[in-house]
Amino acid sequence: MCAETPQISYSFGTMEFISEDINASEVKSLQKDQQIRPTTLLASGKGSRCELKTKNALWRLGSLSFAKWPHTGELWLHSGSALYCSEENNTVVFSSRNSKATFQGKGTIIVEALHNGGFKFIPVEALGTLTTTRGDTQKVQDGRMLLVLSSPSYFGDAYDLDLMLLLRSSRLINSYPEPLPTFNQIGLAIYVQQLKLKGKYDALIGNAPTIEKLEVWAFGKNKPKGSKELIPQRKTTNKKRFWNRFLPID
Repeated sequence: MCAETPQISYSFGTMEFISEDINASEVKSLQKDQQIRPTTLLASGKGSRCELKTKNALWRLGSLSFAKWPHTGELWLHSGSALYCSEENNTVVFSSRNSKATFQGKGTIIVEALHNGGFKFIPVEALGTLTTTRGDTQKVQDGRMLLVLSSPSYFGDAYDLDLMLLLRSSRLINSYPEPLPTFNQIGLAIYVQQLKLKGKYDALIGNAPTIEKLEVWAFGKNKPKGSKELIPQRKTTNKKRFWNRFLPID
């Protein structure tokens, strides 16, 4: 397990938080070097992001995301996206509104919340296993996305993603002042995958409105007519509505 409370090492844009145990109606701006306690609910505005560090792990929270770290080595993601990175073997619990799974191992992992209450588990480069609350276990593979659905949680279908396209498009990876400590491992994972793929993928997996339905976002020069944009546009909102998107929490 990670041995300490995450601490803010970088913040960009509108980053706000509230504390469940003090005054949930008092919204404050996030500060660098701030400790993120188990009762801290952290939210990011459009185009905003932050990075948190512990002794042996690094976390990043993406744009339009709402999350907390309720226990040591555990992330709860209500909406949006987050990244976990560690070169040491850890036990990490990832949970969303309806689903939960435990990762044992090391590597760089992106987690994205789904509208159906589950989440996408995307190992950019990783060694280890992922176990759902139902007891199913899978060995993680670089670039192979797993869907974690429902409660008790189980695995949905697995999808192979183009890591080079993911690297180019993911702000969780490339929009921070310092590179990830696992950048060399990510480069190796991309190289190995490119030898196997030979450029046959040209899409990324989008959201899942329901357990049965999954969206695929296509892009590139030959984008099919009517396909969805890679990054959907959302309207800017004021502070009150900003938090109303997340609270009350289901």
